[in-house]
Amino acid sequence: MAGISGKVTKEYEEDDNRIGVVEFEGKQRTVYLNLVPDARVGDHVRFLAGFAIERIDATEAEAGQKRNDGGHEGAEPDLERYYAYRLLGGLNAQQLRKILPLADEQRFAAGEIIFRCGEKSSFLHLIVSGDVILEDVQGNQEHIPIQTLYAGDAMGWSAVSSLPQTHFQARALSPVCTIAFAGAHVREACDRDPAMGYALMKRLLELLTERVDAMRHQLGGTDRK
Repeated sequence: MAGISGKVTKEYEEDDNRIGVVEFEGKQRTVYLNLVPDARVGDHVRFLAGFAIERIDATEAEAGQKRNDGGHEGAEPDLERYYAYRLLGGLNAQQLRKILPLADEQRFAAGEIIFRCGEKSSFLHLIVSGDVILEDVQGNQEHIPIQTLYAGDAMGWSAVSSLPQTHFQARALSPVCTIAFAGAHVREACDRDPAMGYALMKRLLELLTERVDAMRHQLGGTDRK
């Protein structure tokens, strides 16, 4: 199973959620412990997308640390937990166990193209850190900026639709870390569990509405200048 392993060094309650501080590779990350009710301070857990997904023994944790060495610099712990929860917070524990294994952490260098206009949209990305510019590409030369996305924004929405095709180009303005969900796998999971699909799409719609409102506010501010 995917994920990073670490040791729980602290736990506390926050808004009816159990939160743990996990130490790994000399770093710390704050994660939700809701899916591992038996995990306590001193235990080792595997975590993904801001959630601890299983409790593991120390030997397995040590092996996981060796596999993960050097590959996880840059993500901001509280941001990952907070923004992942914004997307997944409407799901119950059983549904989270279905959707979290579909998540993957992806990283992009400044200037790197994350996806191009007109491509098949493969991933729904939730930005954990960094800035991304959406651009309309005219021919091979002119790039028209559409919107800048920041931590907490989602992109690649069409990946979870029946017509997964990108409408804009996404380019990293700085080093970017995302939590990425393969759209085809998400659609399959939602087809198998319509209640989970409804909860997830409802949360995605809320995030999309926030983006549209922000764009309207930005355009209104521009018009008044």
